[in-house]
Amino acid sequence: MSSLAAARANLEASRQDLTRLRADRDGLARQRGNLRLLSPVDGLVARRNADPGTTVVAGQSVIEVVEPGSVWVNVRFDQQRARGLQAGLAARIVLRSQTGEPIAGLVSRVEPYADAVTEETLAKIEFKQAPASLPPLGELAEVTVALQAHKAMPVVPNASVQRVDGKLGVWVVDGNSLRFAPVTLGVADLEGRTQVLQGLSGGERVVSYSHKTLSANSRFKVVDQIVGKAS
Repeated sequence: MSSLAAARANLEASRQDLTRLRADRDGLARQRGNLRLLSPVDGLVARRNADPGTTVVAGQSVIEVVEPGSVWVNVRFDQQRARGLQAGLAARIVLRSQTGEPIAGLVSRVEPYADAVTEETLAKIEFKQAPASLPPLGELAEVTVALQAHKAMPVVPNASVQRVDGKLGVWVVDGNSLRFAPVTLGVADLEGRTQVLQGLSGGERVVSYSHKTLSANSRFKVVDQIVGKAS
């Protein structure tokens, strides 16, 4: 009888050891699961910031994964030229490494915070169709955004806009005399022209270049081409 009791005691001890070992195994499995890095998307590992065996802290980046379908271009626009910039506008992207045809893009969003130091508006431009080969991250690109069409208004060359007595305006040719017309300016294009919202009715001749500072009593001569400048 003593042998039977001893055998039963040993069996119970073995069962307790088995339960403890199973609990240890489950704990190790959960710990291993916490140590595994699982990416939420399918992509390309672009950078590894930690090597195997390196100690990392919570929140530290270990690897960077790039999803090819979600690559965009970070663009900076001068705040004075960013009027009308909004999500959904069409864009043309020219990558520095690909000097061929521009790639069609779309303004994904305009960031709510601007750069107060450089006075620039930040926006993200996405590719309508991903490039055949993924460009290197950080590559420079030239982006042109097609703004919505504006109402037809008079335009003047940027060079014709002067500041007289603290007011912006242009010198208008009235017969044989000059007249300074204060103007309210709108948007400017890439060809050096600025929209005039107020101050001109259209059709006026304005002075785009002069050798010296003008006044209402200045003598002038209208020429078709400035000497030394290409036509």
